[in-house]
Amino acid sequence: MSEKNLTTITHRCSYEEKDFLEAIAKVEGKSLSELIRENNMVRISAEKERLNHLASLMCLTTSTVSPPNFELSPPPRPKTTGTKKAQLCDQLSLICHTNELI
Repeated sequence: MSEKNLTTITHRCSYEEKDFLEAIAKVEGKSLSELIRENNMVRISAEKERLNHLASLMCLTTSTVSPPNFELSPPPRPKTTGTKKAQLCDQLSLICHTNELI
């Protein structure tokens, strides 16, 4: 491994899975860390290839220079102007009429 180790990853597995992985690594002449890293790189490469293929089919870009706002927000609702004020005026006129009756 020629690259400098920048980070570590810990994952959970059963003792049986660990023993199998150690046996595979020993047969291939690698450390357990090298075997897992190699498997991860194969998986990452496959995912990148799949994403690039989908991006080319859908004319997508992976550029995130100026990302748009991806926050979840409620759908825009058109404002109904004037109806609330009219309802309040109706309520006030009802109150005024009932006060005159008393």
